[in-house]
Amino acid sequence: MKPNILVIAGAGISVESGIQPFRGKDGIWEENPMTMATFRKFVTDPSAFLTWYYSRFKSCLNAEPNYTHEILASNGIRVITQNIDGLHRKANHTSELLIEIHGCLSEKRKVNSTLRSEIVDAQWDKVDQSNLVDSLYSLFNIREDGVVSESNSFRPHVLLFDEVYTDLYEIEKAMKWVLESDTIIFMGTSNSVGITEGILQIGLDKRKNIIVVDPNPAESFKLPGVQIFETTASIFCREYF
Repeated sequence: MKPNILVIAGAGISVESGIQPFRGKDGIWEENPMTMATFRKFVTDPSAFLTWYYSRFKSCLNAEPNYTHEILASNGIRVITQNIDGLHRKANHTSELLIEIHGCLSEKRKVNSTLRSEIVDAQWDKVDQSNLVDSLYSLFNIREDGVVSESNSFRPHVLLFDEVYTDLYEIEKAMKWVLESDTIIFMGTSNSVGITEGILQIGLDKRKNIIVVDPNPAESFKLPGVQIFETTASIFCREYF
């Protein structure tokens, strides 16, 4: 009987597609995301916030899914991804088997949205780079003086550092998948955010088969009951699946 496998994917799996990693050399951490990627920054300085996220979108625009994305999709594996680059979608990973736990950069929603049905395409392609800030304000329905409206303005559908997981990010469904799984594979993630720490602890408590795949696995993964493969996601997937 094939085990019920759940993959927890991090930025490491997208590096082979040319996506800037979050941590490490040349990572996004060097751009101070703890200040920029916050709701506070969005409402107090929307021009800088949206310009920063627009540059993130441009860096992902032409990226193509790699072998890891494709094999997870073709094998029908449940994936909870922390990545907002949309590469699992490009690999045609069915939406029923994919949770983008931090949202997706290609989408936006009203500031006060509470339902996933309110999430729409961000339409970054409509941005006029010759008139960047005004164009971004128009796209996200922000007043010319930079005032953000709770009910009328849009925001990128991404989880920010000063926000919490809600059902806009399918958190309850994610926890259900964790409990239903027999094997949990942490792939290309540094285990530095609450969601991975929580899933790891649940997996250990429930005596699930825990596998970590990373060329440089975080020390926090090196625990009894955790099987570690110090290799890339693509090499692991070729052998495992």
